[in-house]
Order: sequence, then structure tokens, then C-alpha cells
Amino acid sequence: MDQIPTRKNPKLKINFIELTPDEAEGFEVNKRTELPQKKTGTTTVALKIKDGLVMATDNRATMGMLIANKNAKKLHQIQPYIYMTIAGGVADALYLIDLLKAETEIYNLENKTKMGVEQAAKLLQNILYNKKGWYQVGHLIGGYTEEEGPKLFNLGGYGSMLSEDYASVGSGSRFALGVLETEWKENLDEKEGIRLAVKAVRSAIQRDIASGNGIDVAVIQKGKEPIEKSYKITDKQLLKNELDL
Repeated sequence: MDQIPTRKNPKLKINFIELTPDEAEGFEVNKRTELPQKKTGTTTVALKIKDGLVMATDNRATMGMLIANKNAKKLHQIQPYIYMTIAGGVADALYLIDLLKAETEIYNLENKTKMGVEQAAKLLQNILYNKKGWYQVGHLIGGYTEEEGPKLFNLGGYGSMLSEDYASVGSGSRFALGVLETEWKENLDEKEGIRLAVKAVRSAIQRDIASGNGIDVAVIQKGKEPIEKSYKITDKQLLKNELDL
């Protein structure tokens, strides 16, 4: 994979190189030893609002039945207008976050224009599809540009890419999706979007043992700086779903 089509530049050079044992001509590369599989869990959600997007995640990282970390960051800024959530293997997910940050920044500097949200999602899709399951991840990537409006994509580890109005990924997604299916509507305002995203994650935290400890929220909107908020699950306001927004 050398190129993917773009809006203003028909060719985009990809700047990373990956070496696998089968491609390592003249190099001594030890094949990867399979490690014991640990079941992972999380809850990430995203939804479109009027002229923007709200994304939210919980803060718990697990290794099997062990809570490995209570302050895990699963919501990451790729560019000020693009955010991404992570689910699955932490090492794989963080590597892809760093890779996408670098590639989008290089593109923006070389072309003196912003890479679109859909372009960034397509770039990540190509990376994932090229390896077909090598990365054990699930991502939500979304944002806002003047040309595209609000965009949200759900990407799987095998390279699937689905455009959504709202979505959830992770072990708690079945609970969060029930809330989103029932209460999402077009043209929600900022406060309504935050309340719904937090409510969806909170519903998963109450039922999914692999989700918990707090909620991170990001809002990307037309003409505004991105907003980031964090709530602890022990806050009385959060438990009552009465947030000080």
C-alpha cells in the first residue's frame, strides 16, 4: 500500500515502514511468540450533534478479571478537529494513534491544507486492512471540517469502515447502544449531546464489569475550540445524570 486518493492531491505518500518476517530479506527477524490472550473490555461512544460531534469513553483498563488501570485514556486528539477512541489491545491502539497523528500532521504541513476526517479514517482503514487482523483494535474516529461537516466512522481491526450518526465500540457497547438508539435525534445541541454521551457510557458502567472508574468527553464543533471534560463515576452529579455542563 503506497497511496490512497485524497480530495486535493490524488496521491498521498505514506511515511511509515513496517517489516514482517516474510518481508525481511537479508535480516534476521525472530517470529513473534504468541502470548496468552487476555480478554479486554471498554465502552466508547460517539454521536453527531448540530454542527459537530461528541465522543465519550470510560477510564477502566482490564487484563482478564484484573482491573489493570483506573485512569486509562481512551479518547485521543489526532488533530484539533479530529478525535479518536480506542478499544482492544492497548499497545496496538496507542501505536495506531501515534501513527495517525504523525501522518495527518505531515500531510497538513506538506499540503498546507487540512486532511479531511474521512481521509484520515480511510488512511487508518488501509493500514488495518493491509494487516487483516494483526492489530486487535476497534476505533471510532470523528470530527468536523467546513467541507465535510460532522463525520463519524466506526473502524474494525480487519479494516471495516462504517459511516454512522452514532456508534459504540467495546464490551459495554450493547448497553450504550440501547440508550443511543432510544434517545439520539438530529440537531442535538452541545449540552444535550454531552448528556446523552455520558448517559450511554454510564449505562454500560452500571452493567459491564470491564467498564468504569470515570468518563472522558470531547466535543468538536464548528467555529469553536475542542472541549474536553472528565467526570468521576463517584460524583453524585454523574450518578444522578445531573451534570454541571
